[in-house]
Amino acid sequence: MYASHTRRLLRRDRGARAHGGAARRRASTPLLCFVGAILLVAASRHTLLPKVPFLGSFWRVSLASGAYIPMPKFYGVKYELHTLPVDAKAVADGDTITVYVDAADPRESGNVPREVQQAAAERTKARTAKNYEKADMLHKIIVDAGYRQVPDLTGKHVLAKKYRIRLRGIDAPENSMPYGKEAKEELVRLVKGRTLKVSICDTDRYGRLVGDVVCNGVFVQEHMLKKGLTWHYSAYDRRPELAEWEKQAWVSGLGLWALPNPEKPWEWRKEKRARKW
Repeated sequence: MYASHTRRLLRRDRGARAHGGAARRRASTPLLCFVGAILLVAASRHTLLPKVPFLGSFWRVSLASGAYIPMPKFYGVKYELHTLPVDAKAVADGDTITVYVDAADPRESGNVPREVQQAAAERTKARTAKNYEKADMLHKIIVDAGYRQVPDLTGKHVLAKKYRIRLRGIDAPENSMPYGKEAKEELVRLVKGRTLKVSICDTDRYGRLVGDVVCNGVFVQEHMLKKGLTWHYSAYDRRPELAEWEKQAWVSGLGLWALPNPEKPWEWRKEKRARKW
């Protein structure tokens, strides 16, 4: 009897231990899943979201498209311009663009001369009445003040302030130089009909605003350098990113780097000035 009772106790004890082990395994399952999820996220961040230097910031991956999206942080920026769609004729060469900013923009609205506002309103009425002679006269008043009536994204003509932009940190071949035409055409292809975000850093001796330009999520200077259509203007901009992008095009022999001895545009201009003297 005693032995029988002992066997019953041992069986009960083994059952309790087995039940407890199963309970512990059940309790540990969510914890293991949680830890696994953390490790998976960490691995995916390392694989999918590598941090790449980009003017003090980094690129991130769009989970929707899988494409890298630039998140530039430009240094020395004084202010930003958000332009109206760019006309193809506004591209002078591979590093200069004329842009227009809506006069209704908060940064512009308080600076529009009253006579320009009045001329714009009267010109709209004159064009509606097909009084083109008066419209042309009013147009001259507007243009002479540095403004113009240009189409916005909806196609409606709005009063806008004119700015000439010199792309910071690059120097494209002049239009008459080898690859000058190609540089201009590529810049036109990139910005035509699109709005730009321009981070202004300085004004050059010709009165142009010097800045970094982003078009449709593309950093324009990077694009032009990687295509081998511009030089890194290291005399005025020491950013290592620009030197690296130029080097990539040079190593691949792209654009002007396909030439055996491409001439630097700043030296070409210097020689041209010397010949005039």
